[in-house]
Amino acid sequence: MKKFSILFLFTVILFACGEHKEQEQAKDLGIIETHPVHGSITQASFKVWGNCETCKDNIETAARFKGVTFCSWDTATKVCIVTYDSRETNIDAIEKAIAAAGYDNMAYKGDDKAYEELPTCCQYERKK
Repeated sequence: MKKFSILFLFTVILFACGEHKEQEQAKDLGIIETHPVHGSITQASFKVWGNCETCKDNIETAARFKGVTFCSWDTATKVCIVTYDSRETNIDAIEKAIAAAGYDNMAYKGDDKAYEELPTCCQYERKK
């Protein structure tokens, strides 16, 4: 019984360390939070830079592709919340699509040409 208890404790510690590593990797990618919703449906939130309602429309449109079931970007907090089917896409693809539209996020710098073509109101101060 003592061996079983030690093995169980070791398994719990190993699982906890794995969860912590995944959370750290997510933070490195600029993901604020990610969690499963149901089955393969996952919800994530991450920062995307922009300014206005036009930015909101552009960001949400860029993120709407196969596998993404919901996207909402908040102009005040700069947080984008997406719900997606992990069998069809992933958070990396979503962040890349938003960057391709000209919007910087923690994982990717927005495409320079797309950024320059944004309306003046959408041209936020970019990090160097």
